[in-house]
Amino acid sequence: MKIVENVIIGIVQGRLSPPINGMIQAFPAATWKEEFKIASEIGFQAIEFIFDGPQNPLLDPESRKQIREIVEESGVSICSVSSDYSMHYPLFGSTREETLKLTTQLIQICKSLEIPRVGISFEDNSSIVNEEHREEAISSVTECIKVAEDSGIVLTMETSLYDFNLKEFFNRVSSPNLKVNFDLGNSCALGEDSPNVIRSIGDLIGGIHIKDRNRFFGSTVPLGEGGVDFRACFEAIKSINYTGPFVVQGARGDDDIKTAQRYLEFVRNHIV
Repeated sequence: MKIVENVIIGIVQGRLSPPINGMIQAFPAATWKEEFKIASEIGFQAIEFIFDGPQNPLLDPESRKQIREIVEESGVSICSVSSDYSMHYPLFGSTREETLKLTTQLIQICKSLEIPRVGISFEDNSSIVNEEHREEAISSVTECIKVAEDSGIVLTMETSLYDFNLKEFFNRVSSPNLKVNFDLGNSCALGEDSPNVIRSIGDLIGGIHIKDRNRFFGSTVPLGEGGVDFRACFEAIKSINYTGPFVVQGARGDDDIKTAQRYLEFVRNHIV
């Protein structure tokens, strides 16, 4: 089953390096350059860059020159930047102004590097749990989307909002540059009927994370070992004519490289 022509399969930055301080996901400061070469050798076409703090090389002009050179040399593109910073420091409440400033700066930097997507998060510490959060989040995203539209950047949003609340959020912001980053594993863990959700919000999806989790808030597990019905999900993805990247964000294994190779093959087998 071919979903799209020239499909892009990427991997989240850090999954090709040893974990940092026991964390599942963090910017690999010591090895980020090498990851592009490794990704190319394995067969990934893209990397999702992680932005989790002000010390990130994306904020440094000289480092951005290095990023351009590494992308060109490796042939591995940056399909998106995931602002994990926004997951820890929400775009609402006391951290709103600082995170908003960094997010708009990040969008402009991505324009200069020809990175097409910036991902923001409304999960974990940034979950929208009340009306005040929602109104501030909508206001923040509206400000970000003005910069994204001017920069030709798509802003993807990862959230645990159910589809009816999600559609209202999108109607309020009202921009073709705002999309959903749909995480298969997180949807499963919320107990959703993921294929139906994919079909329901179809044209809002601008990015997909390939992850597996056990249902009802279960932990992340190796692809194919949890509750995600990948066959049904990929059939739903095909039905909405999705043309964006598939980014692997699976559970870590004992050998990061072999695990990434296995995950890449897993995704390829479900796409074709």
